[in-house]
Amino acid sequence: MIPMSWPDALLIHRAAENFEGAALLSQSAVLKRLAAAWPKTRRSGEINTSAQPDTPLEDFWKGIMVDFNHWEVLAQASPVEVMEGYQVLRGNGIILPDGTLNHLAGSLLKKEAAGKLMADFGIKPGDMK
Repeated sequence: MIPMSWPDALLIHRAAENFEGAALLSQSAVLKRLAAAWPKTRRSGEINTSAQPDTPLEDFWKGIMVDFNHWEVLAQASPVEVMEGYQVLRGNGIILPDGTLNHLAGSLLKKEAAGKLMADFGIKPGDMK
């Protein structure tokens, strides 16, 4: 069998309708900061791309090392917040080992950021055309 690429191997997990994970994310400012910083956080190691797409997400994390100090700086979070947040985000399938987010989590962060920017600039939804 030809090994899959990271995007192919994780597609089913990235596209999952993870409403529970998105609900958890929406309730915590710390988790939102950690999730927003995740794509830029340094990671090393090789993802297990020989696994089948229906393999549990946890199996794809084997061999991945996260630079937690870098993540702390990017997310402006304490070491305890990063370690606890990592367990929550990883365990609930919100962050993925290739540096991406579940699509619902990504959409939630984008919508929240857009709403905050609009409010900061005094733009009302009807003004956008």
